[in-house]
Amino acid sequence: MENQKIKEKKYTEPKCPICNDLGWIEQRDGVKRCSCKTSDINLNIYQRMRIPKRYRSVSLKNFQPLPEYGHKKLLNEIEEYIYSDDYKYGKGLMLIGPPGVGKTHLAVSILKEFFLKRGIAGLFYDTRKLLFDLKATFDGSSSGRKLLEEVVEAPILVLDDLGNERLSDWAKDIIHYIIITRYNELRPIIITSNIDFKTKKKEEDELQLSLEERLGYAIASRLSEMCKIIEVKGKDLRNSFMVQKLLEDSIEKSND
Repeated sequence: MENQKIKEKKYTEPKCPICNDLGWIEQRDGVKRCSCKTSDINLNIYQRMRIPKRYRSVSLKNFQPLPEYGHKKLLNEIEEYIYSDDYKYGKGLMLIGPPGVGKTHLAVSILKEFFLKRGIAGLFYDTRKLLFDLKATFDGSSSGRKLLEEVVEAPILVLDDLGNERLSDWAKDIIHYIIITRYNELRPIIITSNIDFKTKKKEEDELQLSLEERLGYAIASRLSEMCKIIEVKGKDLRNSFMVQKLLEDSIEKSND
């Protein structure tokens, strides 16, 4: 009888001493997801956040910092943002830099950290794919409205590769709607782009249209208020061994 009681006690004992297996921890301003429930990200969460298969293994820990490009300061700024309450006031980040330096890696890592540390499931979208999907369904159908609502209502949104091609008036209107709605509702945006925010003089006096010019000053003005602009310098690492290893790990995660 005594042994039976001990067994029963062990069976009912909670596995997590922090939340007693409830999965949530009470705080003064509400509740947050317990670390025992967010120690990993499963396939359902990846799909919910629309994180592409290629980036499912990326994290801040496996970002390869290059000291000569100021990456230590870059990572410090990103971590400060993640651990601050700036997102509650609609503040986001804009990661600007050339192709292949890790901007998308960092943006996805921020999304993952918000889920793991705060239990907030954000949303990732390549800007061109978003506009294509919206245009394909934007005929007044419920699917088009549902997609647009998902984008404007996500607690934190990543817009990847913003402004990398010339935008039609329709596309500018859609982006403006997304940004102004999130601006008004204090919902943050993480943006990556290969395009300078302001016009800069290039070699041989060649001028490249800036994000400000491509998107229009009204959109750019909102973005400059919403986002801290961080320049991501470096060299194109897309064919490096580490990137290939992360891709292999991402494929494994997708097949689990």
